[in-house]
Amino acid sequence: MTVQEMYYKRVISNELQQLLMDGRELHWLYNLVRERKELDFLIGSNNSQEWVSVYCGTTRLLRISLKRNRVNIAADHKYLKYAKDKGLDIYGIRETTDLYFEKDFVQMLVYLRQDNQLDRYYYNKKEGYFQNLFSRQFGINGTGHENFAVIDKEAVIGYQDIRAKQNYFSEKQDIFKTIKKHLSEIDANKYGRNISKDALGNEVDFLAVNRSGDVLLIEFKHGSSTKGIYLSPIQIGLYCSIFNDYVRCNRQDFMDNIGEVIKQKKAIGLISPNFPKVSLTGKIIPMLVIAQFNPKSSAFDTFGEVLKICREIFKDNTWLSDLEVYEYDEQRELKRLPY
Repeated sequence: MTVQEMYYKRVISNELQQLLMDGRELHWLYNLVRERKELDFLIGSNNSQEWVSVYCGTTRLLRISLKRNRVNIAADHKYLKYAKDKGLDIYGIRETTDLYFEKDFVQMLVYLRQDNQLDRYYYNKKEGYFQNLFSRQFGINGTGHENFAVIDKEAVIGYQDIRAKQNYFSEKQDIFKTIKKHLSEIDANKYGRNISKDALGNEVDFLAVNRSGDVLLIEFKHGSSTKGIYLSPIQIGLYCSIFNDYVRCNRQDFMDNIGEVIKQKKAIGLISPNFPKVSLTGKIIPMLVIAQFNPKSSAFDTFGEVLKICREIFKDNTWLSDLEVYEYDEQRELKRLPY
């Protein structure tokens, strides 16, 4: 495996970044997102494209990119049609002099709320709501005094092409699907039937950097997601395996890119400028965050059982031994959970 086959790249171009800066065409959008608690940014890039996205909970309402010196404002077809039906001028290819669509975008948020279009993504106060709260607390609304700063959401390791991804990721994914199959065979009533057929994604909910310079790989769950909680060691194990493989192959490239992401996010205002400059260690620490943790639920006990079974399968009692688990509440407090 070489850096030519796998990469981590999330920094956007200076041209796209500048649109968000003070005095520029989309700085109003930055101010709007910062002021409205239901919204949050995601910026990122890969080898073929770059974007600035605005989310409400887990749904993306804006995806902004550059196309031949013009700006493409996009979203899922559902929202394109919704805006058109409401007579709102938001989406499409626009000149950089035609980016002040704040009034129509705010009106769209009002309509979506009235029509209950975002209830399952944010307003039901489940996973999307708390992800948004968490991301803003350790990102755009951070003071710089937090223990860590979120630097990426829906974070992925990229691949040079489909062949490289199939050769690596598919094989890695199969290892963890086999574990899920084994769990079904042990006790289908407890762990679930045919759970190996469920998708195992490659997007980490959050990457963060702590004040010691370690990278935190964060999987985020809501307390009502019983299955998601007790199967999380498998999902986290897959993410850790991928990221650790990449870091072993090109540690400096990873740290350089993380450093550039932090620098850019501070410049835009997505990380507080008061967050200290850290010396990156290249160390990855896995973390599970459970919003509205329910101590009466059996999910966390079953989580411990799944973790134990995984260690038995790998014949490694130290597997995910550095995993940190926290509960998170609406008062924005993180409390460590022993396991």
